[in-house]
Amino acid sequence: MKKIFFLHLFTIFLLAEPSVYSDSDFVDTDSLVKKNTQQILLLKQRINQLQEQIEGLKTIINGQNDEIATLRQKLHSINYEKIINQLSERVAALESKKAQTSIVSTMPKNTMQNSQEKTPLASNKKEIEKIKAKKENQPKTSLAKIPSAKLYKEAVLDFTKAKLSSAKSKFLELEKRGYKKAAVKFYLGEIAYKQKKYKKAISYYQESVTINEDAAYMDKLLLHTAFALKRLGRVDEANNFFEAVVEEYGNSASAKIAKKYLK
Repeated sequence: MKKIFFLHLFTIFLLAEPSVYSDSDFVDTDSLVKKNTQQILLLKQRINQLQEQIEGLKTIINGQNDEIATLRQKLHSINYEKIINQLSERVAALESKKAQTSIVSTMPKNTMQNSQEKTPLASNKKEIEKIKAKKENQPKTSLAKIPSAKLYKEAVLDFTKAKLSSAKSKFLELEKRGYKKAAVKFYLGEIAYKQKKYKKAISYYQESVTINEDAAYMDKLLLHTAFALKRLGRVDEANNFFEAVVEEYGNSASAKIAKKYLK
């Protein structure tokens, strides 16, 4: 604005300066002043329009920021801890049962048949201990020697090829190292989800969200949490997660799926 004012002032100054030439040497000054004045008015109008547009954009941005803050607050309000606490005792019981049966499941069929036919229960226990000791002494492929970045790529590749057992062992090794904590927890949750271990999947998903709630896979994580809860019979909690997916990731494929379960 100052620049325009000074330009106008400078024009008036030039017109007021006495001339050493005759009138015939100049163009029509009134016409020139009128033309300059019109141009200045047009510039002022354009500046005012731009200022109004800027204010409008500011209002839109502020509104969007408020909406984002509200959605984030609602997402945080979803009580993961309540879900985990309700399931923790049952998960512990399942893990204990799994540990008791895992040794028997690793025995060769012939050994189990021979033991059952020829020896009593006490003899079976001794055989189990021998097999367990032999298994522990067998050389294992050392994942510890593989660099974390390479191991992570291999684990993700195994997961995409549905080699869940191989992927899980690699992600567990990465979990011990603390490498890409949020992503590793997410993939472990996905593996548990695909294996229909919904309680374990929810636990891993919760840990992943706690570490990084802005990850690119967050829409899928919330969607699968909703499905896991639904299959555990916790429909109300599942609906909360379906709603969060739709509100936070409205244009995603996950949101389209979630909408179908909210009808």
